[in-house]
Amino acid sequence: MNREAITVSTVNQEVYERLRGAIRTGSLPPGVKISLRSLADTLGVSTMPVREAMRKLQAQGLVQFERRSVTVVQLTADEVVQVFQIRLRLEQLAAEWALQRLTDEDIADLRAVLVEMADPGIAPEAWRRLNRQFHVRFYQCARSPHLLELIHNIWDRVDSSMTIYASTVDDFAEAHRQHLRMLELIESRDLPGLLDETAWHLEYTSRTVAEALGEALGEPVLHARADTADATPLTPHP
Repeated sequence: MNREAITVSTVNQEVYERLRGAIRTGSLPPGVKISLRSLADTLGVSTMPVREAMRKLQAQGLVQFERRSVTVVQLTADEVVQVFQIRLRLEQLAAEWALQRLTDEDIADLRAVLVEMADPGIAPEAWRRLNRQFHVRFYQCARSPHLLELIHNIWDRVDSSMTIYASTVDDFAEAHRQHLRMLELIESRDLPGLLDETAWHLEYTSRTVAEALGEALGEPVLHARADTADATPLTPHP
């Protein structure tokens, strides 16, 4: 977690962004309980902006906030499966809207991200960052800030669990193959094929994360296969 003192005028927003980022990246790992005072001391601020940030993070389901301490939410294996199902529905809609507005520049940006991800020696943390960048860069093409905000929020719920995925797989070759296939379908504007591939991609990732998490927590895992029957054009963009 970045310990640099905050000196900007927008202290409350900066504190919120720092803490949200720490939860996303696992610097504040799931299940950890920490006092507001220690967080404030780390960030070089009073407890007031920390308390305000934690209330916002609690509303987003990322922490359980008590009067003087906070616990980062630990999703169960089944909750991970459920969150990925929500991701699927949102990302199907974003994919449909994005394909309608896609440009050659957008495709070039997506390809550049995958080139970086192709490095066989890529660090798990860098891979996670680029993985999110690839998906979000495509969904930005939907030109819907509201939908993109929902996608960011649901990603944040499961992002810390992606550290499990990155540490479980032997390499990222299968995920990279799926990303390349998705880019091929994006470039050809093949919506049915893209929705089907997206459903499979999220099921593959969800299953890997949930099984690893279930093993760590000693929980059985509910296997909920992504319903590719739903991979059809959805509501037109307003």
